[in-house]
Amino acid sequence: MNPVAVSVIIPVRDDPRVFRAVESVLACAGEAASLQVIVVDNGSPPAFAEDLRTRFGGDVELMEVAAPGVYGARNRGIEASNGDVIFFTDADCLIRPGWVAAGLETIAAGADIAQGYSGSLGDSPVRRLIQLRYEAHLRRLAPGDPTECDTRNLAVHRRVFETIRFEEGYRRVGDTEFGLCAEVAGFRVGYQPRTRVDHEHEDDLPLFAAKQVCHGWGAQRLMQQHPEVEWHGGHLKAVSRVSKRLAPRAGMNLIARACSRGSVWNAALLQRCAGRLPVAVGFWWLTGIDKLAALGGHLAYLPGSPEPSPSEVLRRRLSRD
Repeated sequence: MNPVAVSVIIPVRDDPRVFRAVESVLACAGEAASLQVIVVDNGSPPAFAEDLRTRFGGDVELMEVAAPGVYGARNRGIEASNGDVIFFTDADCLIRPGWVAAGLETIAAGADIAQGYSGSLGDSPVRRLIQLRYEAHLRRLAPGDPTECDTRNLAVHRRVFETIRFEEGYRRVGDTEFGLCAEVAGFRVGYQPRTRVDHEHEDDLPLFAAKQVCHGWGAQRLMQQHPEVEWHGGHLKAVSRVSKRLAPRAGMNLIARACSRGSVWNAALLQRCAGRLPVAVGFWWLTGIDKLAALGGHLAYLPGSPEPSPSEVLRRRLSRD
């Protein structure tokens, strides 16, 4: 497949970590025939937007997309890209050497989409638990296995975008939706652990729980809007069947709120004692929190209902929702 032109798209909103992310991407320049780096400013405040304009130029192309929505920002980046393969990562990630080379190798071997592995930046007890929870499903995968997509670390052959783009109408689960719908369209997703980034998790377990509530809502929305997709996690199929039966019943909204609030309350408690617990105990506690939060989101979904945000779940204003 070499030589291959590569584009890398990084959306950002008021996050100075993007500067180190871009530096780590540029260090991979020798792994492709050419490397185009596109940073998409998705509605940053004026001071940070000016900082982006001042510091980026030359090797980095800066786009400004005022309309809020990270998937819309990624789509605008795709339209401006010139690479044969388009890589995605986030502003709070650092790229490992070999990232581009391993992604291209996976696509050359027959995958249309290469899903990479995300490690963790920082080593607090909370971040260790979040990382263990994140990678739980990845331990069962071999290189090349299909899996759900995550734009924190993703490479996509340009031909895929001739058929499908990211859904722009929602804030979450758009990457999962993209990958599953791409598979329905006949494209192949392959896992590649050597395509690696390190992600800086928020040191905030209640925020983790709130995001999982929103992901649960998004997953249920995806299940109902696209019943044709095949999830790689069998438990998600069971959740879909059960929640479709339960959600229309009276009182389900109260149960959804109880699940959501219970997950946030447990997350706050685990946050206070994570450093004193055996890792295994903390992991299984967080697993329960994750599943309870997702269930709350699943049960809260009704067609036409507004998408929840972490700020709404936590009842406090967050700078990045």
